[in-house]
Amino acid sequence: MAIAFRTLTEADFDDWVAANARGFLENPARTADWSARARPLVEFDRAIGAFDGDELVGQTVAITFRMSMPGGDLPTAGVTSVTVSPTHRRRGILTELMRRQLADVRERGEPLAALWASESVIYGRFGYGLAAQAHDFRLDRRYAAFTPGAPDPAAGVRFVTREAALERWPALHERVRRTRPGMMSRDSGYWSRIVLHEKEKPDDGFSASQLVEYTDADGPAGYAIYAVKAAWPGALPAGTLRVRELTALDGPAEAALWRYLCGVDLIETIEAPDRPPDDPLPWLLADPRRLRRNPHDSLWVRLLDAPRALEGRAYAAEGRLTLDVRDPFGPWAEGRFELTAEGGGATCRTLATSAAPDLALGADALAAILLGGVSCSTLARAGRAEGSPEAQRLADALFAWHAAPWCVDEF
Repeated sequence: MAIAFRTLTEADFDDWVAANARGFLENPARTADWSARARPLVEFDRAIGAFDGDELVGQTVAITFRMSMPGGDLPTAGVTSVTVSPTHRRRGILTELMRRQLADVRERGEPLAALWASESVIYGRFGYGLAAQAHDFRLDRRYAAFTPGAPDPAAGVRFVTREAALERWPALHERVRRTRPGMMSRDSGYWSRIVLHEKEKPDDGFSASQLVEYTDADGPAGYAIYAVKAAWPGALPAGTLRVRELTALDGPAEAALWRYLCGVDLIETIEAPDRPPDDPLPWLLADPRRLRRNPHDSLWVRLLDAPRALEGRAYAAEGRLTLDVRDPFGPWAEGRFELTAEGGGATCRTLATSAAPDLALGADALAAILLGGVSCSTLARAGRAEGSPEAQRLADALFAWHAAPWCVDEF
């Protein structure tokens, strides 16, 4: 029987949940709990299913976001819940799901799609490029002393209620988001049902989320969400503190929150997954070698409108480059473009010429440098971009940014 593709409806929700649990090797009860929280947020008109008869055997969903760019902000489709049943692998189902979804994203006028990949070998062939990385931190609290010169606010960190957090933190998060490429917008439903869900069901022995806020003379300047797990081997305290989110407007706020988290009593191990590559914690610690860091890929980005994406960010230098962009998976990002950066912004126009470009690269490589997470010259050394050393250096200067791209929301 031929595979049929169609938009999902609310009637398909239970099958969607079951497919997620099976595809991502999750406990069905845990997946069902999370899905029940997320159900009001699911945009069913952006969910595509593959059916073998009445059986849902493949799916992908998009979430409507805005993603921060260097000095800018663009509408972005957040791709999630991509899975194909293990009984239907190697039949082209994923390829067709991706093709249909990317075409829909382009038709909706979104210049970018973004996702977190379950496996890093999957999405490059669909034109996604690795645009942001993250570090998982693990620290033995015995070695959490700070350097003498680290900021040490005398006070400022306090516990807050969920209601207070819902009132103050969204605006704070949005201010931070505008300064950090790769961060996604959050609406009120996302805050109340995902970030700070009132009926949170902790797992793995951890507590419910603890909410603390740092306030300076101007008001709230940072917050942290964390959970703790007690352990008493041989009557000795050996708990674990896991940082779920730490967001701050400036260095003093960030240092104050890290100092607080590193000072919680009865804790042996501090874990902080998915921190930005330029997190200050290694530079706050007196013995940074004790901080175990595991770097990994996080946000993958796909261009669907190259001129609009390139014009949607600020630039750290001025200059002109002609780009020859290859897009073997679809027609969306391919073409010859002239990028002119001046006065902090840029214009990008499509060229109709056979003249040699300054740089030639794939749509995935252009997506990788778009947020400033990797330099063009690095990609050229890896065989992912072609151009003169002068053109590479100009691209490095144009696309560089003061803050590393980071996405705190894993979707």
